[in-house]
Amino acid sequence: MGSLVIRIVLAVVVTTAVALFARTEGVQARELATAQGTITIPAAAAGMSNPRCDQLIVEARDALDNHLIADTHGAADADGACKYTLSVPAQSAVWLRLRMALVSSTTTVPSGGEATTQPTGGAPAGDTAVGASRAGHTPSARSVQIRWTVISPNTYFFNPGEQKTIPLSY
Repeated sequence: MGSLVIRIVLAVVVTTAVALFARTEGVQARELATAQGTITIPAAAAGMSNPRCDQLIVEARDALDNHLIADTHGAADADGACKYTLSVPAQSAVWLRLRMALVSSTTTVPSGGEATTQPTGGAPAGDTAVGASRAGHTPSARSVQIRWTVISPNTYFFNPGEQKTIPLSY
């Protein structure tokens, strides 16, 4: 009987230690890294105009489910080069994507009026490059969600605290 109690106590201690270690590892896996680099804007075709650097948006998306993690606008540095910098989670697959901002400004009227938008680049107001999330959708206790990581040329993995330089082209 005494050895059974000792075995139970040892099992509880080992299980607790493993659970605490796993929780610590999970927190470390969510550390941040930095993606940065220059954005190359090639010469426009005849009759077309190039987007300005501040009209370009760099998006970081989770490669597992395509959720937006972070985004930033390009900014010209002192030399006139278009650059970006954004924080991304480390130790997970991240997609980096460059796109042109479809809406340049939004005005919201707090008294219940309509919001007005001014589209740029010929896109209709309300058109977005990012798919709308399914509002009000909550998975039931019986639902199963399968996640796949799609490895493509724009998928990157970062170490915690790493500053990776990744040039992008429009």
